Amino acid sequence: MTAPEETAVLAATPEDLRTLAPAPPWTHGDPGPGRIGRRLLDALGDALEQWVRCRGSKVTCLRRRGARIGSYTSILTGVKDFGSEPWLVEIGSRVSLAAGVAFITHDGTSRVFRHHIEGSSPYGNRFGTIRVLDNCVVGLRAILLPGVTIGPDSIVGAGSVVTRDVPPGTVAAGVPARVLCTVEEYAEKYRATMIPGLSSDRKELRRQLTRRLWGEER
Repeated sequence: MTAPEETAVLAATPEDLRTLAPAPPWTHGDPGPGRIGRRLLDALGDALEQWVRCRGSKVTCLRRRGARIGSYTSILTGVKDFGSEPWLVEIGSRVSLAAGVAFITHDGTSRVFRHHIEGSSPYGNRFGTIRVLDNCVVGLRAILLPGVTIGPDSIVGAGSVVTRDVPPGTVAAGVPARVLCTVEEYAEKYRATMIPGLSSDRKELRRQLTRRLWGEER
């Protein structure tokens, strides 16, 4: 249920909103010597943490920052894509996260009106956990919003925006993501279109696929 104080703002008429006190200047993204220097120091600290203290391991770095991550997990997305609250993220075992998967654990839109709500934090007041359970795949550049749980044994398609839970054993995709089929149904479609007998050697795989798909070796 929406909090009463939020309702008072969100339900206001345009005339009411025009009478609100002017918003303070937004300086968070403004350039300046001090801010540029702090950003450079932050970037240097992040690089040292990941490549020196964690020896290049994203999993180790994210665990140091509070994320819970299981075993045999492949993380191709960046450490910064886990957002400003990685300690609100849990990843199970045998999970694959493609490049560009983004975890959003807070509602930043409240910046428009939260200075009018008593008791508001400068970081906002709406947060949620994100859980990707065992044996799941999250596709390229998917966006996971606060409060969602995925899986176990589920697939999220590339470019999806996940706004609600993805049930166990299902395939979800779209904006917003919706369930398209079960994993079993998807596996049947996969079997019908797969290319059997491919090599585990990358050079040989290239030869096989280019001959089959292009009609010549490339």
